[in-house]
Amino acid sequence: MRNSRRGVRPAILGPLVAAMALVGFTAVEAADDPANVIKYRQTIMQSHGTHLAPIVMVVNGEVSFTGHVVAHARAAHAVSLMLDDVFPEGTDTGDTRATPAIWQKPAEFDAAVKALQAATGELVRLAESGDMAAVGAQMNKVVESCGGCHKPFRKKKQ
Repeated sequence: MRNSRRGVRPAILGPLVAAMALVGFTAVEAADDPANVIKYRQTIMQSHGTHLAPIVMVVNGEVSFTGHVVAHARAAHAVSLMLDDVFPEGTDTGDTRATPAIWQKPAEFDAAVKALQAATGELVRLAESGDMAAVGAQMNKVVESCGGCHKPFRKKKQ
């Protein structure tokens, strides 16, 4: 019985791997569609806020889940590191609040992104220390760095 099983596995495995590869290539091609990039960008920006909001709740004393702060800080920082990639040329029109200034002033935009990345990196360091007062003070700097990007590079809600 064992020999028959061994003979069947490669026969099934080959087509399965080929099908998985085909699906993977299709997904990679679709990723370049500007509308999909915009939707992805919006989703990760929402994710960023979704991880920062619980930290604010903890440092404001609304909840006592201090053990979660490190994970949220790490996630927010990880998302901030994605911002270098999610504003490619051609994603300035459509369902987006991104302003043309992102592409017209790339050095300024890059500096704003780097400021957020630095602020969230420091947030991780302080969260790992367990000093919630320091985390709260750093959250003010994180929020300030968010505004450093949103004010000049994001359209106001209509």
